[in-house]
Amino acid sequence: MYVELKNINKSFGNFKASNDVSFGIEKGKLIGLLGPSGSGKTTILRMIAGLETPDSGDIIVNDKVVNNVPASKRGIGFVFQSYALFRYMTVFDNIAFGLKIQKVPENEIKERVLELVKLTGLSGLENRYPSQLSGGQRQRVAFARALAPNPKLLLLDEPFAAIDAKVRHELRHWLKEMIAKLGVTSIFVTHDQDEAIEVADEIIIMNKGGIDQIGNPLEVYSNPKTAFVASFFGQPSIFKDYNKFRRFDPVGEVDQVIVRPEFVKVTKKTETQKYQNSAEEGVVTDVAFRGTGLELTILVNGENITARRRFDQAPIEVGEKVDVFIYRIFATAGDKVYPLENQSLREPVVVI
Repeated sequence: MYVELKNINKSFGNFKASNDVSFGIEKGKLIGLLGPSGSGKTTILRMIAGLETPDSGDIIVNDKVVNNVPASKRGIGFVFQSYALFRYMTVFDNIAFGLKIQKVPENEIKERVLELVKLTGLSGLENRYPSQLSGGQRQRVAFARALAPNPKLLLLDEPFAAIDAKVRHELRHWLKEMIAKLGVTSIFVTHDQDEAIEVADEIIIMNKGGIDQIGNPLEVYSNPKTAFVASFFGQPSIFKDYNKFRRFDPVGEVDQVIVRPEFVKVTKKTETQKYQNSAEEGVVTDVAFRGTGLELTILVNGENITARRRFDQAPIEVGEKVDVFIYRIFATAGDKVYPLENQSLREPVVVI
């Protein structure tokens, strides 16, 4: 492993920010630290950078324990959420800042800065000041500045949080392609699930100072290992009794049932429901526009279920009775997760 954290603990007063955290990262990977506010993501990032010191445990970069190595000597690039650009410096001088601190010769500085300006799509903006740039351009400058000294590790703290949605989406693709092209090991902190799934090679899910699950995006999303991870993604409907819904295998006492919108198929009464014998009747209580489709809230057997419907399907209105087929659920007992599929999916469909 290129980066390793071993049994890291960190407290701020009575608050346990990191609780026996251990993980490893392979060289060249782009890793997402994902979790809600207060879960310990940024504390981990700052300790790796040398901006905080762990109370116990070891931080290892390229086979070297760096706990007592000053931040300036760790060879780590850091991209801040707020850009942290020097407003009185031009784009060129902002990118060159770290190289000047290292007393790199002027001709090498110019060559490296112009190389990064071209690489990050900032050509023609070298003499502008941060106030003359868009949010996306400022973030690219911050990224180029962090890369200028050729860091062995790049850390990004919610790098797209201050950028509008359209630009944020564009920069996600740009960042992933750039990291792959440069081959620099990178860790970014985010609380945005879509961002982590779209950008990261691997996701580390943090909760209450500890790690709940590590895996590639598809694995973590599809096969949650804890109740927290199961309920964290998407916009799940959560209720107590899955026996209200037909044809799921019994698993004994459960604490809660988690149903994600993509686990639900909604059909109008005039449409064919493939699994009619397992569908329940529901009443639509809300219809909301969500950009890529409609989000429906449906009252089914006393529970509010969230579902989605595409624009190219017949519209559904508030108050309309519909058929609701739930084909998958996550049932949890303590921290254990039981993924359950509707029994109808295991039976042959007879078409008459």
